[in-house]
Amino acid sequence: MEPRKLKRWLTIIAVLYLVFPRDLIPDFLGRGLGLIDDLLLIGLLIYFYRKHLRQQIPREAREDETRGWGEPSGRGQAAASERPFDAHEVLGIAPSASGEMIQAAYKARMSEYHPDKVAHLGEDLQKLAHRKALEIQRAYQQLSR
Repeated sequence: MEPRKLKRWLTIIAVLYLVFPRDLIPDFLGRGLGLIDDLLLIGLLIYFYRKHLRQQIPREAREDETRGWGEPSGRGQAAASERPFDAHEVLGIAPSASGEMIQAAYKARMSEYHPDKVAHLGEDLQKLAHRKALEIQRAYQQLSR
């Protein structure tokens, strides 16, 4: 599930649990005592959300590698620099693409990885999106010459 959707559902669950009168420790036993289980549940939901985000980062990195976008695993920057930069592959277009097609592909790719689109995600995903955005800009500049 995508992080934004998951966050929305977890927030709804937390609010409903806070409002619902039947808890593990009922609220009528005392205001301070009744909030203990509410706060524990909210803490558990936050932990679950963060754990989900940590698992999401490696999964997305693996998907990018299989598509040819990320660094090859295990070899780092040296292996990435050995592979020639293919601007057409980065933008996902054919070498015979027209200027309009290049511009449309650039806009479509940038809409996926633009820093404003990933500002709510974790730091690692933001760094990955930044690298991709730079790669897309480089490909567009190379093809628009």
